[in-house]
Parts: sequence; structure tokens; C-alpha cells
Amino acid sequence: MFTLSDKNVLEIINRLEENGFSAYAVGGCVRDLLIGREVNDYDVATSALPSQTKELFRDKKVIETGIKHGTVTVLYGGEPYEVTTYRTESAYSDSRHPDSVTFVDDIESDLARRDFTVNAMAYSPKRGSRDPFGGASDAVNKIIRAVGNAYERFDEDALRILRALRFASSLGFTIEPGTSKAIFDLKHKLKDISVERVYSELTKLVTGPYAAEVISAYRTVIEVFAPVCDCERLDLLPPVPAMRFAYLFGAGSAEVLRSLRSDNATASAAGLLANSRAIPADRIGIKRFAAEYGRESAVMIASYRRAAFGEDPGQEVESVAGSDECLSLKELAVKGRDLKKIGITGRRVGETLDILLSRVIDELIPNEKERLIRAAEEINS
Repeated sequence: MFTLSDKNVLEIINRLEENGFSAYAVGGCVRDLLIGREVNDYDVATSALPSQTKELFRDKKVIETGIKHGTVTVLYGGEPYEVTTYRTESAYSDSRHPDSVTFVDDIESDLARRDFTVNAMAYSPKRGSRDPFGGASDAVNKIIRAVGNAYERFDEDALRILRALRFASSLGFTIEPGTSKAIFDLKHKLKDISVERVYSELTKLVTGPYAAEVISAYRTVIEVFAPVCDCERLDLLPPVPAMRFAYLFGAGSAEVLRSLRSDNATASAAGLLANSRAIPADRIGIKRFAAEYGRESAVMIASYRRAAFGEDPGQEVESVAGSDECLSLKELAVKGRDLKKIGITGRRVGETLDILLSRVIDELIPNEKERLIRAAEEINS
């Protein structure tokens, strides 16, 4: 089927096996190996208890990431690997964490608690594959299907609703009808999830290569958080969160993101993009555009508006933004102190500088100190 090529994972599994425990690579890494997708991180499941794992890897740094739930992180070869004891779970009264976990020595019982069949597979070089819920078949056929009863899986942790959409968006998989119905029926439960968790999952969802199709089909699920402005051209935008959110939530995107406790940079950038004006078609207009937004922001806005709305002034914005032309007071060849020397004082200093900059941008006068001084005298005569 495939082989584990990550040397560190193999060594972790081998060390556990050599000391009398069973161990498997488990979850998303197995799915990605099966479909030929690059694996970003590997998780290991084992019959060893957390204390036993810590003892076996005492020569490594071991972090008690979630030891109450059986997880420790082993730093192996400089990389972090989560190693978790096989477990079953009780009810989720907080819709996030199980009230209690029970450690077991059976990998299939552990797989039964997982969210989707494509994430409920395990593989060991020694013991082979474990796939009790048909995850391999679903992965090959590009299907997202809940493990067991979808209503129970989403009731345990409603964030799995967004995870289902995220996997569909990132993998191009279709959500099977029973799981899809449960998503629509239980979407209101997303309001019980912390906004930080929602924002993290939503960011991965909207930046997926199939985001437009998924959000179009599950628009009302996303609208649990905010009205969707548009998603038709979403996949044409660079997979940059601020750009995707600006298009998705429109003029109010900054407020939506702040309500989800996003970082300020993403919220501000999304607001700027969503409320930006159209790219001018003429060179002077583009210079004013770059001056208004700043060089870097103007390039980002141009990239956004090309993809989102089909505006295309060629590469003119990038050309102007990358040039040494004067577009700001900082780049103007005269400063306030120069105007004061010729008798201009008070607020007229700033007003005159603004007029001079405007004329330079409009190419009415060159950005040369002597010429600007003469123009300043004429303005204030």
C-alpha cells in the first residue's frame, strides 16, 4: 500500500515495539500517505501508557502536551511527534473535551473514537494496516464520512462540522449524504464552540483549493458566524487568509474577524482589501492609488482586485510601487524645515507640503528641491 519514509517515526515505533508495546502511525498521516499527499506531521498511537512512553524516551525531550488524555510530545531528531495511548472516551459535556478517557490496549477501539473514516486508519511496518471503518476505500473514492453515527460524532465536538468542510476544501473530497445531513441539522451547535477554535478551523477551510465549491454548498453553515458576501471566485484568490476573508465577508470582514478573535494584522488587512477602491486605468491615477494606500498595500490590493473582480491594469501598480518615484511626504525633496526657512509657518507648512506632493504625483512639477521651493513661494504669495 505504502511505506513510512520518515526515519524518526520508524524509530519511535520500533523503540515502542522492541519494548513490548504495539504502536502505529495513525490518523491524517496515514490518509495522506495513502492518497500520495505530502505529510505535514505524523502522530503515533501506542499501547504504552504516557508514563511508560516518557521512560522509554528519557534520552529525548518529552513534553506533557495532553498527558491527562494520554498524549506526550517526543522531540525526536529536532521534530515534535505526538505519541498517544490507545483510549476510549466518555461523553463530551463541554462539546470539546471528553469528560474522561479510558486507556485501552486495542488500536481498533481507539480508532472508533475518531471523527472521520479517512482519519481512522493506522499503519505499522510490523503489524500492517488497521482500517475497521473503510477509510482506505473512502480516501480512494474521495469521501468524507463520519465514523459510526454522524450525529453522535458532531454532538461530541461540534468543531468536527467545520473539520469536515475543511477536509473537503483542502482535499477535494465529497461529504457523504448522511454526514452532510447531520452537518446541516447540527450547525447551530457551532455557536457553543470557542471563537478561537472556530477561527483556526475556518482559516484552513477558506484557504483550501476547493473552498469555493464547499462554501457554496454549505453556505448556511458558514453563516452561523456571519453573512457570506460572495464565494464564487474564492479559489482564484491567492490562499492568503486576509484576501479570502475579505472576499467572503465583504465590507464587514474586519468586524467579523475581530469577533472571531483573529490576529489584528489579518483583520485590518481584510478590512482594507474589502473596502478598497477600484484600480485606476491611467498612470497618474495608479500613482495616486499607490500613494493613498502605500506601496506594499497597493500591490496587495491590486492582486486581490484582479482575482476577485477581474480588474486588470496590467503590471502598472507593481511598476509604480517598485519605482523610485515620489509617492509620500517622506520622499518629497523638501521638508517642513525648508519651508520655515522661507517664512512659511504654522499649519500652512503641512498644507503646503500636501499641495506640493499632489502636484509631484500628478507630474505637474518635478520632485526637485529648488523647483519645489519656488512652487511653495507661489502657493503662499
